[in-house]
Amino acid sequence: MLHFFGIFVNHPAHAMVLSVLILPLLTWTRRYRPVPFAVLNLGLAYVICTYATAEARQLHGPDKKCFLVSAIIFGAYVLIVAANYFLLKKAKQVGGTWATSALWAPIALLVAIKYIPLMLRHGEGDLGNSTVFLTQYPQIAFVGLSYMSFRLCSLASEVQSSQVEMPSLWDYLSFAFFIPTLSVGPISPFHTFIGSLRNPDRTATPLGRSVSRLVVGLTKFVFLATLLSQFSYRALLLDGHPHAKLDLSIAILAYPMYLYCNFSGFCDMAVGVAGIMGISVMENFNRPFASRNLQEFWNNWHISLSSFLRDMMFTPLVKILARRFPQHLNHIIAFSILSVFVVIGVWHGTGLNFALFGLSQGIGVGFVHYGTNFLKKRLGKTGFNAYRKNPAIYALACGTTYVYFGLSLFLFANTIADMRTIIAALI
Repeated sequence: MLHFFGIFVNHPAHAMVLSVLILPLLTWTRRYRPVPFAVLNLGLAYVICTYATAEARQLHGPDKKCFLVSAIIFGAYVLIVAANYFLLKKAKQVGGTWATSALWAPIALLVAIKYIPLMLRHGEGDLGNSTVFLTQYPQIAFVGLSYMSFRLCSLASEVQSSQVEMPSLWDYLSFAFFIPTLSVGPISPFHTFIGSLRNPDRTATPLGRSVSRLVVGLTKFVFLATLLSQFSYRALLLDGHPHAKLDLSIAILAYPMYLYCNFSGFCDMAVGVAGIMGISVMENFNRPFASRNLQEFWNNWHISLSSFLRDMMFTPLVKILARRFPQHLNHIIAFSILSVFVVIGVWHGTGLNFALFGLSQGIGVGFVHYGTNFLKKRLGKTGFNAYRKNPAIYALACGTTYVYFGLSLFLFANTIADMRTIIAALI
């Protein structure tokens, strides 16, 4: 039976399409059934875990060992998430240190699985190599761990601030392993999920619009992203041949569009699939390439991540530092911006290149922060408004923002070794 499902679920996008055929059976009825809904989401997540493990072992499909390993890892995954639930329940009852622990436990899990193994990893081998088993496979098989950690941290914040009631275990597991948002987000809040799940509103998620959103997402993800990937760094410059500098310019300009079609296409599918079920999901993109500066860009790109880190890190950090150094508020905001974007970079991956990417975004947004303050003082309110409304300045600003983001993605898309290879190919 699992092999049959595996034919359709060897990629998270396929799992979402399959969920359209299964999960609506439990959401189109007027009565929400939490146990079977959670069990079906867990079942589909386990199949994804199995095929992720098979892919890590460079197999065309899972074998008996793969099923065993993925069952062990996925079972541990579910138990750890359930442990987070009971920790949150205890925190709701007692508060204090328990509340702090429940809030940051999902982030601690992310660090433990994704980053600590970097200090342990050495050598390569088959599944029998215990080091490889303990460091490589759990990171791959813990499907969507980065997004889940932030979702569960956000849920803990909502519960502790009494925005939502303490959920049942089955509601908690349904939210944690909800297939449309499991692998690549968005980091949609719990109150939106549970509200639309228990009381679906077709005016908020019209069926026709949801289906068209799914089709648009598939078109972006399958067709446009595949086409643009031919101009990415790996396809264009990492082929072992010498290249003209023009090829690097092409990759710099094409990669943002490739990343957008790939990522926003997947998010469109998530919104569409969830909408078919009558479940609302937070939007993740809002015409980001029409942004006039990097600050606006990050308000419109990966919106759920930006919103989460604004609420959970940026605002508290500014408040803490402002109380201590009130005379340096301008610099405190810039420092907090830089700190948040370094976290964003490290969250995306474990290599040094990701930290440098985050640093580049923090520097860019910090420059916008100081530049905006300078222009407001220099031009005054009337002059600044005229500056903002000038169409030529707007077009130039949008182009500059796109180019800066494209240049910074050189760090995001390539490891340090890949960068050396590309530079050597250009020379």
